[in-house]
Amino acid sequence: METTTSRRNARRAKSKTPVVVGMTVVVVLVVALVVGFVGCSGKSKGTPPAGTTGAANSSAALLAKALTEMKSGDVNSAKTDLVQVSKLDPQNKYAYYNLGYIAQTQKQNGDAESQYKLALAIDPKYDPALYNLAILRADANDLNGAVVLYRQAVASNPQDAKAHFNLGLLLRQSGQTGQGNVEVQAAVKISPDLKAAAAAQGVPAK
Repeated sequence: METTTSRRNARRAKSKTPVVVGMTVVVVLVVALVVGFVGCSGKSKGTPPAGTTGAANSSAALLAKALTEMKSGDVNSAKTDLVQVSKLDPQNKYAYYNLGYIAQTQKQNGDAESQYKLALAIDPKYDPALYNLAILRADANDLNGAVVLYRQAVASNPQDAKAHFNLGLLLRQSGQTGQGNVEVQAAVKISPDLKAAAAAQGVPAK
């Protein structure tokens, strides 16, 4: 039987952090902001296709500069540059995603949600934004909303172990133990290092 503490921990999913791909942290609801910067898990770095010129090239160079600033910890400069990228290239999902990531790490959850939603309006299947938005929904105690977003993240990226894991814990918390176990077991199959975390939640090994 899950304790009140484990249920609380399950709600506290972390988000994926900034770095070119996605740094993820494992907590008892194994999660972590998908690192900002452009994409996560080896996804596109947000640079335009060869041959693009003008504003696209300018926004690409500015985005690259912002990512470097994020990695070095100069978040204010990165934020300024990302806002400029969004003005030069309003369809640049990476600008909105990284603005969302910065806001989320600064506990500005409302702004973070708005930025992630702008990224998803451009690419509804952009799984790093889906994942981090799910974390925000869980933090706001909107567990149904978080489940929907984790399902979308898993559909977009079936190999996202952390999304499977967190989805599984939330399903178990809502009383859907069987489905939850299936998701957690899928996470462990993809990422065996989650085995101990699964066992700690009482999920039987498959």
